[in-house]
Amino acid sequence: MVDGINITDVSSRDLRTHFAVVPQSPFLFEGSLRDNLDPFQLSDDSKIWEALEKCHVKEEVEAAGGLDIHVKESGTSFSVGQRQLLCLARAFLKSSKVLCLDECTASVDTQTASILQNAISSECRGMTVITIAHRISTVLNMDCILILDQGTLVEQGNPQVLLQDELSRFSSFAKASAM
Repeated sequence: MVDGINITDVSSRDLRTHFAVVPQSPFLFEGSLRDNLDPFQLSDDSKIWEALEKCHVKEEVEAAGGLDIHVKESGTSFSVGQRQLLCLARAFLKSSKVLCLDECTASVDTQTASILQNAISSECRGMTVITIAHRISTVLNMDCILILDQGTLVEQGNPQVLLQDELSRFSSFAKASAM
């Protein structure tokens, strides 16, 4: 259920238009940066620049030559961190109801991870954000987390509440991670 709607009743095509993913391994296609960020040309330049600013990559894009710069195959023109922030900007442009973050901080440095988390925190209010993560710090600000063990739900709740629960797997994992 998303916003009271059973998604099994929604066509895959409609569902995909309301769903954005920021993958663990950020990917950009060869072509212009504009086409990578807005492949269906639904946003004007001001919206694209706004998304880049929200993700703290506007200055780098301006310095590199702007929205029409050529992106090399797989996005190798940019660092992994920059590619991840560009993927987040692409997700923001989509104005999705659901944002799935698949280990999006796993391959980036702590500064980029912090930028990603802050941008998500400030820009994703009113959205359903599904975060797949192994780092405790990635989920501490979430409203609710689900703990899975081999695909089975074993615990759920507010992360701050679970941290206080001595019997919680989340609490045990957090303590073990801190060592």
